[in-house]
Amino acid sequence: MGPERLEQQLDAQPLEEQPLELILARNLISIISIAALLVDSDGRIVFFNEAAAEIIGAPFEEIGVLEQDQWSARYGPFGTDGKPLTPDELPVTTGVRESRPAYGHFFVRAESGMLEIEAGALPLSGPAGYHGAIVVFWPLPPTAGD
Repeated sequence: MGPERLEQQLDAQPLEEQPLELILARNLISIISIAALLVDSDGRIVFFNEAAAEIIGAPFEEIGVLEQDQWSARYGPFGTDGKPLTPDELPVTTGVRESRPAYGHFFVRAESGMLEIEAGALPLSGPAGYHGAIVVFWPLPPTAGD
């Protein structure tokens, strides 16, 4: 299923038919001031908040749902050597696959250029069967000499 179709399905689904975990997580990350993404069990970015939009340069309403490979092609993440990280190296993969929190440190392609960040993934699961993760991330201050 393409990202446009998934977004249409999520938006077309009446609120009461969406997984409760998805509704609550989306509401939570909508009101926090730290950059956050909502990722489903297939690794799709199904929502990101205003703080994340400020870093990447466009709001969710313009970009919509993205497959993991689409997100990676646009924004990364990248290692210290500048090479793309594999999904297995990301905290979100641990959060979704192993249902446990995970942490990472890497670079992303932000609107302002390459940005060093730290990120944490918190797994989501519940009785409705929804599994995914909330990923929060924050830029690191530039180091001396940057």
